[in-house]
Amino acid sequence: MAEDYTFFKDGYYFIRDEKYALTTNLYSYYAENCNKLQDKEHDYTNICIKFKKIIQFLKGKLSTGIFYRDNTHIPFVNFWLNYQLGQLSNSKFTADKFYKMIEEQDSVFFTHNFKITPHNISKNDLEDMKILYKLYNVYYDIMTMDRVITDGCTTKAKTCYTLYNNHIQTCATEVKKNFCEALIKFKDVYNTLKSEQKFTDSQQTQEQVASEGSEPISSVPTELPPEKNKMIGFAGSILGSSTVLFSIYLVKIF
Repeated sequence: MAEDYTFFKDGYYFIRDEKYALTTNLYSYYAENCNKLQDKEHDYTNICIKFKKIIQFLKGKLSTGIFYRDNTHIPFVNFWLNYQLGQLSNSKFTADKFYKMIEEQDSVFFTHNFKITPHNISKNDLEDMKILYKLYNVYYDIMTMDRVITDGCTTKAKTCYTLYNNHIQTCATEVKKNFCEALIKFKDVYNTLKSEQKFTDSQQTQEQVASEGSEPISSVPTELPPEKNKMIGFAGSILGSSTVLFSIYLVKIF
């Protein structure tokens, strides 16, 4: 079954909620149950506590009527658990087994909040989702950054630009359709920055950009199959605002 990437349409909000959730307090009873896990390693205890904080925070939003369309919080929570366990070296648990363990250890918590039906995300899909997760994290940083810190904005913008372009290249075929659609959706979200002059990075001249290895869009080869031409267009259009990224330049990707 193909993995569902559509929850990333709310990626910015999930990043925001995750950051807020991790600053909240967890009832001591629920936290203590994380210390009673079968494997008491510090890493697993931390993941358990953070996981509960996120679920608790999202439950609070759901209770007040502030909810995500199409219940996208469910696949996000599943991704988050897969991601965190995947960050550990030689994790002893897959997402489904870890969830089952903490639910059995603390069924009251999940009954009071909400339950999910976890599944293990394949290695390839998880790697692609990590890319989207990183893109939305960078986007969040840009959106919440102090407007006067233009150097920081430029650095974040370059990171976003490079990461997007490096992976949009894989979208010339249908092999990664869901991932590519999610990338394009990110591009659409990012381009909302066009109308928001969040930074005044006027010192970044065309000469400076060119000296960093970029080329004018007009120099990108045009004799390519339709799919590749389309993807070049997507990659170029992410640079929609001269106040945020370098709108008239495109890194040579072919």
